[in-house]
Amino acid sequence: MDNFLLYGVPLLIAAASVPFLHRFKRTRGRKLLYHAIYAAVCTVSALFLPSVVQDVIFSRGGVLVVGTMIPVYESIVAVCTLTETDDKAWLMYWVAAGTFSYATEFIDQITEYLPSAGEHWYEFEFFAVLWMLLPFTDGSALLFDLITRPFIAPFARILEKKLEGFGGFILTLVNGSHIYFLWWVFLFMPAEARRFITVAVGTIYPTIASIVALTTT
Repeated sequence: MDNFLLYGVPLLIAAASVPFLHRFKRTRGRKLLYHAIYAAVCTVSALFLPSVVQDVIFSRGGVLVVGTMIPVYESIVAVCTLTETDDKAWLMYWVAAGTFSYATEFIDQITEYLPSAGEHWYEFEFFAVLWMLLPFTDGSALLFDLITRPFIAPFARILEKKLEGFGGFILTLVNGSHIYFLWWVFLFMPAEARRFITVAVGTIYPTIASIVALTTT
């Protein structure tokens, strides 16, 4: 029952809201009034929603549904359409969400020693992801236009070329050895090294490649 409340209820709410959100065009985050309204709604929700409702929505399940499941569904729909506008919009989201996820990896370590620091973390994470996702605020496009394109994209192109060379080295290494040997080596690495490799393969390189793709088309 707890798992249903944690994941099922946010999923039902999200599924019901998707058709409604499709009625609105994305603003690229240029409507300041929408940001002000969103901030006010977030403040009221955090202060006055019943604790039972907050525990369900502002949770791992709520963040997972809003930050992953809805974007995955929307990305699949975008890929299946002929236009490229929605493809770019959701690629911008994944760039912003991937960067946000990587930048907040340390939160778990902080809350382990300072539980009070993470008391309202899920509220912040939920509202931040929702801000990037909603067509009214379109925070991911705003971040891309103001930060990613002018400041990060030039370095991303350089770094991608270096990583491509490193990737070729890895493929050569894999082809020249047995995969189970590499897995054995991976298992005996320090925990921090394994975590770095996993994050680098699953987050850093795809994010960099996505930035390059967005700024070269």
